[in-house]
Amino acid sequence: MDPQIVAVADAAGTTIVSAMATDGWQRTRDGVVALWQRFRPDSADSIHEDFEESRRVLLDSLQVGDEHTHAALVAAWNGYLLGLLVAQPQALDALRQLNAVLEQEHTSGAHTSVNMTANASGNGQVFQAGRYQRITQS
Repeated sequence: MDPQIVAVADAAGTTIVSAMATDGWQRTRDGVVALWQRFRPDSADSIHEDFEESRRVLLDSLQVGDEHTHAALVAAWNGYLLGLLVAQPQALDALRQLNAVLEQEHTSGAHTSVNMTANASGNGQVFQAGRYQRITQS
């Protein structure tokens, strides 16, 4: 298999799953479904349903702190995208373009939705951060 196809599918799968947990998830879904409508129209409805289900599973896993689900979803979406590219190699440029748009949106200020809950009792302390956190205590 062409390593370039694998690399594009891997990058796009990671980007798509990461975008599922952002405020821009609907644009991501619409872009993915549009790609399927263009190159595999018979599977577009199915990929729409798979996206919705993947997003639900991802959000549920984030609430309970399950990091393994994200990796499993990335692997699944890499498989979907690789299957698309094997069946329709002419979709490679369109997938590259979609990935570039999604990456741009993700890095240009699209914010990930984060819900955090913590409970401490007694002398317990809680430190939470949506991104970076540095704690220095003496």
